[in-house]
Amino acid sequence: MRMFLRNSIASFVLLFVSFAASAQTIVVSDIDDTIRPQYVQDLSDSAKYVFDKDSLFMGMSELLNVIVQDNNARMFYLSRAPEWLMGNTHREALERGKFPYGVYFPRTVYSKDEHKIKTLQEIIDKVKPADVILLGDNGEVDASVYNYISNMYPGIRFHQFIRDAYNTPAHGGEGSSIYPGQQFFVTPIEVALELQRQGFLKNSSVRLLVDYLVPLIVAEKGKPKRGVMAFPYFVECRDFNWSWDQEISVYPLLDKLKAKIEKRCSK
Repeated sequence: MRMFLRNSIASFVLLFVSFAASAQTIVVSDIDDTIRPQYVQDLSDSAKYVFDKDSLFMGMSELLNVIVQDNNARMFYLSRAPEWLMGNTHREALERGKFPYGVYFPRTVYSKDEHKIKTLQEIIDKVKPADVILLGDNGEVDASVYNYISNMYPGIRFHQFIRDAYNTPAHGGEGSSIYPGQQFFVTPIEVALELQRQGFLKNSSVRLLVDYLVPLIVAEKGKPKRGVMAFPYFVECRDFNWSWDQEISVYPLLDKLKAKIEKRCSK
């Protein structure tokens, strides 16, 4: 059984003792609107997902498992949502979705504005990684937080991926824009391709992800609201630009994925 410990004495013991040895690579992922839908920019619709433990973004579990396995990486889940509201939903969603074992940090002590920055600092200072892979979304503050943290640690290599879940002001929306060094994604495949370019994923791992996930993503109909979804109804991704044409000759299914993304994100 996987365990996802919250930010408590138990989790800090695990973090500072079990993870005391330096890890070359750590992976830190946001949860809401990054690996599970929450629609954080609409309070009424967001409430519908508060107790939803089964709706997930398609392929994020598979992606994170591959990243952890290929790099012997340490996994952390970081959320600004308060423990009392979302803790149980998050832990159950991670368990049911078969996400890799990791330490879960909901907001318990720090303010909403401080939580992610302070917690990331604590993790990095204790684990002392060489590489940090960060995944978030553009619904709230992930892009700015990750940019701030990466500037704080110039000796560490940061690899930052932001889900393009909401149009930015350039396209009439309220989603946050990304900073230099960050990459928008709309499916886990783009993250996998970029990490392969950077030497973090094996060709065989990417092929497994492409062969398994692309047919499922392409086959999705309409704009679903529940379940395992590639493109939930609220996603608006006009800021996303496909930039992996050179990989199509290696993974021919990418041609269909590109067409699917361009059609969906143009709406």
